[in-house]
Amino acid sequence: MVGLINREKESERLLQVWNKPGPALALLYGRRRVGKTFFLQDFLREHQGIYLLAADSTSLENLSEFLSQVRHAFPERHDATPANYSTWRSAFRLICDLAHDEPFAVVVDEFGALCHADSTIPSVLQSVWDLDAQRTKLKLVLCGSEVGVLSSLDEYGQPLHGRFDWQGHFKPLDYYDSARFIAAASPPGQTYTAREMLLAYGLYGGAGRYLVAIDPARPLSQNYASQVLDPNGIFHNEGETLIRQERNIRDIARYNAILASLASGATQWGEIVNQAHVESATLPPFMSRLQQLGWVIHEKPFGEPNRKGLYRLSDNTLKSWYRYVFGMRSAIQMAPPDEAWRQLVQPDLPNYMGSQVFEGICQQHMARFSSRYALPLIMDMGRWWSRDSQVEIDLVARLKDDSYLFGECKWATSPIDVDDLVKLRRKVELLPHQPWKERARYVLFSAGGFKPYLEERAREQAVLLIGPEQLFPGLELE
Repeated sequence: MVGLINREKESERLLQVWNKPGPALALLYGRRRVGKTFFLQDFLREHQGIYLLAADSTSLENLSEFLSQVRHAFPERHDATPANYSTWRSAFRLICDLAHDEPFAVVVDEFGALCHADSTIPSVLQSVWDLDAQRTKLKLVLCGSEVGVLSSLDEYGQPLHGRFDWQGHFKPLDYYDSARFIAAASPPGQTYTAREMLLAYGLYGGAGRYLVAIDPARPLSQNYASQVLDPNGIFHNEGETLIRQERNIRDIARYNAILASLASGATQWGEIVNQAHVESATLPPFMSRLQQLGWVIHEKPFGEPNRKGLYRLSDNTLKSWYRYVFGMRSAIQMAPPDEAWRQLVQPDLPNYMGSQVFEGICQQHMARFSSRYALPLIMDMGRWWSRDSQVEIDLVARLKDDSYLFGECKWATSPIDVDDLVKLRRKVELLPHQPWKERARYVLFSAGGFKPYLEERAREQAVLLIGPEQLFPGLELE
């Protein structure tokens, strides 16, 4: 079983919450499937406490389950029943009594469901926290997947504002830690190649629930075909499942159309309107909700915040699902899964990885490993494109010494040549920002490697060349 991967910071902060004298209140939120529950249950294996997974049910049903967990942890408290503790106020006071002498953790997962069943819960909790919990050693952790609901708990004017000792946003793993996750589950001496790891991240994303399902002993194509493309696969309906689990989403058909347009490559407002077949005037609330969920990002050209931006799906799971399952659903129902992979997915992967995934991987790499290349600290990073979209630079970064790093990201199947370096330099010369060009540095990423002449020129001109193996320093891959 794979343990926690790159959650050291979250573990350290939660341990600080536990070790704090007196009571402590923590908030942890993040999209579904990223591993929040596993993380918290792992913590409870080493620290005394109880765990409640709130359900989309009545307040009384959740209260009954909560008291059941109390009785399980404290068998002598057989009186902890709804008959004796009929309100959440009395139940919260009960756990304060139980944590009077020794530290005791209470984790309430999917706290948003609790609030939807009873909107007074935050106010009741605030009252008990202020009046009863301050003389205890209670460690209360509120957790949930409704990012907007959970993050708003600490907004000014909300009952729990200013009371959290720690707030954590649990995000999916990046490409490197996703590869670490897969490698940790691989049989000894058998794992994917660097290129296959990049493909796995492009198709599955960085959520632990998806990564743990990958069997590294099988080819990636077989995993994806059987789990995603097969109508009976465990993730075949994943996109629909994710969107149906979100509250306040009514017009699912409209959301599906918008997400499918983004997955197919639409980035501008007009393109989304045309491909999703929606009226422009009706689009703003849908896009706003998708951005609130963290599924869509609005990207502006680097260094030009006043220009119009582009819209992109931020989650690779949704990108691949809406592109290859929702977008090809009729063909997938007709074809065997392995044929669907061979004829529908595999031929499109160069375009998909090149236009939707690889640039993000390269930015993640520079953000994480820039010190390996003796570069000054990266202060800001993004992409840049001209107003007519004729010139695009995949990576632009402002460094601490006020120099700028410019990069090209090629999802190539064969080594690239010096022409790509020449083209990148020409693009930089066309930039309207003269200070950017005065102290320019260059980096080329290529999933297919580099030809010897380019490697020679790069050494002479101090150009960074980063191939697939260099993207995974310290990992032993095939």
